[in-house]
Amino acid sequence: MIYPTARLIGLMIAGVLMGTGLVFIAPALWWVAPVAMIALLVIGLIEGAFAVPPSRVSLVFQTPKTIGVARDYVFEYALTIGRGRLPKRAEVRWGFNRLLISPAVAESLVCDEAGTLAGQLQVRAMARGQAVIESFHARWAGPLGLCYVQKKVVLDRPLTVTPDIEGVQTDAAALFSRDHIYGVRVQNQLHNGSEYHALREYDSSQDPRRIDWRSSAKHLKLLSREFQAERNHHIVLAFDTGRLMGEPLQRIKKIDRAIYAGLLLGYCAMKVGDNVRSFAFASKPYHNAPAVSGTNGFAILKAQLSAIDDLPEETNHTLALTDLGSKIARRSLIVLFTDFIDEISADLMVEALQRLSKKHLIVFVAFRDEGLEGLAGAVPEAAEDVTRAVFARRLLQQRETVYATLRRMGVEVLEAETEAMAVSIVLKYLALKREDRL
Repeated sequence: MIYPTARLIGLMIAGVLMGTGLVFIAPALWWVAPVAMIALLVIGLIEGAFAVPPSRVSLVFQTPKTIGVARDYVFEYALTIGRGRLPKRAEVRWGFNRLLISPAVAESLVCDEAGTLAGQLQVRAMARGQAVIESFHARWAGPLGLCYVQKKVVLDRPLTVTPDIEGVQTDAAALFSRDHIYGVRVQNQLHNGSEYHALREYDSSQDPRRIDWRSSAKHLKLLSREFQAERNHHIVLAFDTGRLMGEPLQRIKKIDRAIYAGLLLGYCAMKVGDNVRSFAFASKPYHNAPAVSGTNGFAILKAQLSAIDDLPEETNHTLALTDLGSKIARRSLIVLFTDFIDEISADLMVEALQRLSKKHLIVFVAFRDEGLEGLAGAVPEAAEDVTRAVFARRLLQQRETVYATLRRMGVEVLEAETEAMAVSIVLKYLALKREDRL
């Protein structure tokens, strides 16, 4: 496909203006402008005809089959030619479906010293599902820059968007690193728990209250009891998948952020010997998976949570939490990922949580809305800004009232920054484990 460049169009407009001026200044030379314009068109057609044809140019582009949601990926690509020389410069543009975004959909490539046109495609998936890189467009001009030659490649390259497993492994590695304060606490299981482990000979560095006097008298030397962190706790990841969880939070759905945090917590919990199970609900409970344990159980947990998605229906907290309480036999740590609008809509949820908190330890994950906080704290410049600030502040106050009510009931309310929410949940879990509250 050949079409004119902005330079040729500008020269043709200049020719029209020149012809108009010649009509008034030198009528006998009126024919100069049309002839010059025709000559430019002929030169442009010749340049386009002798430019590098699209049939000789090929795209070299590789992508993985799966990518993680909300993670940045960079894919290398290059333009190659069967014979001849590549153009010195080319402009490219990509086409995606709605799940993918890119900071630079269009890019200008310059031929390097090796005579290749290479670039990088940066993409990010905004939600789980089937993403598609639909098409690739490239155009280049001849030496005079009068005509473009364009090539279109229909790719239809599918990318399955899953929870960000790579990010989970990276964050988990940082948490369990020996250079990380919390990683040291997790790896050093001895002396930090309440479960009896063994007897050891007493020395001055130990707490005298741990001396076992009966065993010391039997062996005629001081022996102390050694403890370790208790294992085999039950962790329940409860996901609200109703309408509110499908809303974006910093361009990523709340449910996707919750699933990422649940995967990270599940990985760390199974790493230290605890059991993890998942539970999902909307207008009614529909997902209740059995508990998994061990690092091999993470693949099962990943498959379970990958099947969870938001639904266009209102959440019934009373039915869901009552059903959850009836299916958990022993005391467990319940991590609840949910959301609410105001104090009135949260009344039934608070009542259901109060009954559940009498037997179980609940961590209520509160999604912090930075956008709402920005509206409440912004300096108003118009009357509409004052109205927005008043309503935003009122909603924030009502949310704080609900959080205060939950704290009085013994529920642990965790409100962290959006990007740090997953790590904050793991750190909260480790803190509760060190305090022997599980």
